[in-house]
Amino acid sequence: MSITYDAPANDNFKSPVLMTKDPRKEYPIRQDLTAVFFAEDYCQRPEYFVPMALDTPHPVQVDAFLILETNPKPMSTGGLVKFTRTFATVPANRTEYTTTNFSFPAFKATSATTTELRASFSETCVARVLYSYKLTKDPSADLTFLPKFQPIDASSNAANFVADDTTPTKAKYESDIAAGVFIQSAQTRVRRWRGNIWELQDQTVAAL
Repeated sequence: MSITYDAPANDNFKSPVLMTKDPRKEYPIRQDLTAVFFAEDYCQRPEYFVPMALDTPHPVQVDAFLILETNPKPMSTGGLVKFTRTFATVPANRTEYTTTNFSFPAFKATSATTTELRASFSETCVARVLYSYKLTKDPSADLTFLPKFQPIDASSNAANFVADDTTPTKAKYESDIAAGVFIQSAQTRVRRWRGNIWELQDQTVAAL
């Protein structure tokens, strides 16, 4: 006995049919309630199932993009399959804090001198971590990666000191200390957060 299909669009379930009245919401980052997952269930004839492309906008929540689609599973009746699509908004930037150990530069008069006005030292201190997010299929072109703070001496070599002829200069670094400027204490960390939404972590410490 053949199966009789009855789809809302009268196309015999060739197109996915939404089964969820309202999306199921989840808040993956409790510190940022603008970051929301929307999960919806669909059914379809299995021979017509085609995975939806990542980043496809939600038909209603247009600021949410597809991050996950489950594999279709047979339903108990009707010869149809069921699958779930999850869409996510791009989280806002946020700042958090952690503890880290950082090596602060020595002070010298010039790059060439062997005499130190202040020795370099390592200190455990509070770091500020900026989390930022971007939707992109090309991270190498669209994401900005910041290097760890690194003085450069007069010969353009990496150095563990600042002096009158380094970049930054000793005077500039001392002014940063006085102003409470934060310096990059680690290279930007990157990871795929969900789908094609990428998360960047920039860790900084107050210059000392």
